[in-house]
Amino acid sequence: MYTIYRNIYYKRCVFFGMACSVICCIPIFLLIAIKGYSWNYSSFVSSYIIVPYILFYLIKYLRKSLNFLVLKIDDNGMLLCRKKNEEVFVPWEKIKRVIFVLDDYGSKVIVRQHNKEIHELRLTDYFYILRPRGAIKAAYKYVDDTDKIMEVKDSLASTYNSIMWDISEKGNKRRNNR
Repeated sequence: MYTIYRNIYYKRCVFFGMACSVICCIPIFLLIAIKGYSWNYSSFVSSYIIVPYILFYLIKYLRKSLNFLVLKIDDNGMLLCRKKNEEVFVPWEKIKRVIFVLDDYGSKVIVRQHNKEIHELRLTDYFYILRPRGAIKAAYKYVDDTDKIMEVKDSLASTYNSIMWDISEKGNKRRNNR
C-alpha cells in the first residue's frame, strides 16, 4: 500500500522556512559582527518575514483536522482526495487508464474510469519538481493490467483529452512514416 498524507506538505514548508531563516540570518549576523551594523535590520528580516511563514505552516502542520489522506494506492484501487471530505475511491476494475503527467514544474495523476468520469490530483505540493517514483511503482505493482498506466511528459495544464489526442497523433505519424 502506498499513501500520502496532507501534513507532509506542511512539514516541508516548515523545514523550508527554517532553512531560509538560517541561510538569511547567518550572513546578516556576520555583517553585524564584522561591520558593526545595527541589529534592527536582522530583527526585521527574521521577525517580520520568516517567522510568520514558519508559524503559519507550523500551526497547519500541528492541526489534526488538516491531516487527511491525499493519495492511496493498494490492491483494491486508488483513492484521490484534493480537499478534506471530497475523496474519490476508484477500484481497479472501473479504471480504464491512469496517467502520470510529468512536467518540469511538478506532476499530477489523471484517472479515467470506463464510464468516462475523469479525476485529477496535482502532486506538485508533495513532490515539487521530482518525479513521483513511489506512486508510479505502487501503481504498477497493484494494478491488474499494466497497460492501464502511462507516464507522459506534458504540461500540467493538459487535460486527459488533449493528452490522448497527442498520443494518437504521434501514433498516426509513426504509421504514416513507415
